[in-house]
Amino acid sequence: MSRRATLGAVAAAGAVAALLGVLAAWPIYETWWLVLVAAVGTVLGVGIVALGAARRLSLLATGALLAAAYVVTVVPVAVPRGLDQVPGGLLPALLDGVAGIVVGWKHLLTLTLPVGTYQAVLVPAYLVLLLSAFFATTIALRAPRFAAWAAVPLVTPVVFGTVFGASAVSDPLPFAPSIAAPREIALGLAAAALAGTWVWFAAGATRRRALRLGRSVGASPAGAGSPTGFGRGTGRVRRGVFGAATVAVALAAGLALAPALDAGARQVPRDRVDPEIVLRERPSPLATYRASKADDAIDRVWFEVTSQGQLPDRLRLAVLDSYDGVDFHLSDAELGRFTRFPSAGAVNEPETVTVRVGDGYGDVWVPTAGLGSVPSFSGPRGAELADAFFVNRATEAAIVADGLAPGDSFSMSMSVAPAEPLTGDSPATGGLIDLEAMPELAAWIDAQQQPATAEGLATLIERLRDRGYLSHAISQSASPASSSSSSSSSSSSSSSSSSSSLPTWLQRLAAQYGTTFESSAGGHSMARVEQLFAQLNTQQRLAGDDAPPEMLVAAIGDDEQFAAAAALIARALGFESRVVVGVRLSEDAGRAALDAGVPGVPACAGECTGQHLAAWVEVRGQQGSWVPVDVTPQVTMRPTALEEGEQLPEFATTPEERDAREIDPPLGVGERSDPVDPSDDEQSASWLWPVLRLVGLGALALVLLALPLLFVPLAKRRRERRRRGEADAEVRALGAWQQLVDDAVDSGVVLPPGANRNEIARAIGSASARWAAETVTKAVFSAPGVTDREATLMWQLVDADRAQRA
Repeated sequence: MSRRATLGAVAAAGAVAALLGVLAAWPIYETWWLVLVAAVGTVLGVGIVALGAARRLSLLATGALLAAAYVVTVVPVAVPRGLDQVPGGLLPALLDGVAGIVVGWKHLLTLTLPVGTYQAVLVPAYLVLLLSAFFATTIALRAPRFAAWAAVPLVTPVVFGTVFGASAVSDPLPFAPSIAAPREIALGLAAAALAGTWVWFAAGATRRRALRLGRSVGASPAGAGSPTGFGRGTGRVRRGVFGAATVAVALAAGLALAPALDAGARQVPRDRVDPEIVLRERPSPLATYRASKADDAIDRVWFEVTSQGQLPDRLRLAVLDSYDGVDFHLSDAELGRFTRFPSAGAVNEPETVTVRVGDGYGDVWVPTAGLGSVPSFSGPRGAELADAFFVNRATEAAIVADGLAPGDSFSMSMSVAPAEPLTGDSPATGGLIDLEAMPELAAWIDAQQQPATAEGLATLIERLRDRGYLSHAISQSASPASSSSSSSSSSSSSSSSSSSSLPTWLQRLAAQYGTTFESSAGGHSMARVEQLFAQLNTQQRLAGDDAPPEMLVAAIGDDEQFAAAAALIARALGFESRVVVGVRLSEDAGRAALDAGVPGVPACAGECTGQHLAAWVEVRGQQGSWVPVDVTPQVTMRPTALEEGEQLPEFATTPEERDAREIDPPLGVGERSDPVDPSDDEQSASWLWPVLRLVGLGALALVLLALPLLFVPLAKRRRERRRRGEADAEVRALGAWQQLVDDAVDSGVVLPPGANRNEIARAIGSASARWAAETVTKAVFSAPGVTDREATLMWQLVDADRAQRA
């Protein structure tokens, strides 16, 4: 077979492999830019090998040409964001594209799918497609005897999409019998068919070339050791049987593996179906609390709860007992205690409760209360859910490793007995946390002068709630869309639409309690909790000891911040505490549901939506049982801003107005009465210019000497301006974190090699560093990312940290 024919065949096979690669990797990226990546990668891979063969270049020279082509094309192809900031963004984008060869694979596995064209995540796909076409063409053209081995790089793009894809597979086809994961099976069979076809094609290439050579020199087919017509026919049959057998084996292997695929998930490097890994890889439920209050989620049904008798007071979702200064999560010690639940012990006042999952919920946490029996799952995934059900017997939290989905339901016996009140003294002789790391919390507790008893703890939490104010957001805009639409509307209609532009949660609070908006940052890191208590301490100091209750309201937040704060107060007094995320239940709807809950977070009757999601704390006293304590702040008394030195007057008075007249200054003040002699200027100029010349030359020499010393600070300053000026909030937040780390290193902080963000924050040793680490982790791993406000706050923390180190 001629080289031209081989090149055409391998180019066609490469195009099919690229098409299959795009289909396999589509769930990873879900962007049409992937088609451009596949096209450019395939054309370059095939074209560079063809050019090298035509110019008789060595394999090393052809590889160097491929590397140069990658460097030239990576920015417009695999890092398209570099085109948005021409010319300043080209070099950083190019560096990201080159670095993506090594680190792009890890980034691809740590981001939430789909990743689109974010940063340099297209680099792994571009590299796979480029190298697949390059190696397939190289083997076919440079090693004809081993051309069949080109099938290996041809199937690499499909392998890439399968390995780096999500664990969820396509829905089964509604045939009898049901075909699980039809998309994945079809891609695998197509790749196997491509490989088998290429092997069949390449196996006869040498034979066909030899026959053509024999005919060209006049050799008789029956002479000189040539095979007879019967032999040639037998050879054709043998090669045909070989190719058909290859394809048949591939198809049989695919069909044999099909039953092994689960209808809903598969094992990929992105995840493992293991309770410990599942919980470690998920964000803290308390950290995502505010997402349930968004306009698009607040009325979505999470689940429906029914019972043949009485309902429990609460359903618990997540129980979080460990705090690392960044968030509340399940401790590593508790992770090992998630086990299967073959049987349950006796509970007080059991009732059968049925939970049906709605379209607003899809997490691993199972809503339960006092497990009195093994759950009975129903629905299409009943058997799978029963096999994936795990319970932490220490916290009585339950999970389904595969996650609950709309349509799932279960029934089980739950305890409906009311909780016992917390009584007695603190079980510990001292605090359970280091108050030196939280001076504002320690100062607030000291100022309240309460004993370390159950009554003292109840008083502290009650004051915390009374002096707080509920707010679920940092901005009162309902959504970016509504904000933009309201800003573009005319001023005549802005007043009538002002209420509709507010988020739904605020509209309801305003209608029920007259609540107004106050800005509140999210998160419950140590820095955020310290900010909460700093507001309380400052307000109490400015208002005075005898101030009325409404003058002490200062802490703004919601259940996320106040649950963390209350849990830390309990630990400071020596009580064990943990944070629980769940819902409160009510037998009746309407006003009864409001009364059963707390102002701002009502209880749910029947259907539980995002509006009803709450967080509270559970405290364990000397009696040994865990007692729930509500922590939601009040919604009726708005915070009052007080200035330093301001005192509230006992009686209102009107200041006396006094007339003030302008008085012109006396004539001649500051004026020179004697005339200036021009000759004095000429005499002074005669000696002034030589002096100025010497001073200028000396200053120039000093500037030249200082230039090497000024280069590094100027370069750092330019880098900081570039980081601050990033348009994307997530990139700007990442830049703030890098700047914080750079400043700490410049000030002499020694960072452990290979440390993660939390370890770096602990090495820096400041609360702002811990909050910044939490926010950056949220930007990288959390689906909502960070807002412009949070990115701005991070840069403000960088400035404050730098000023503190100065």
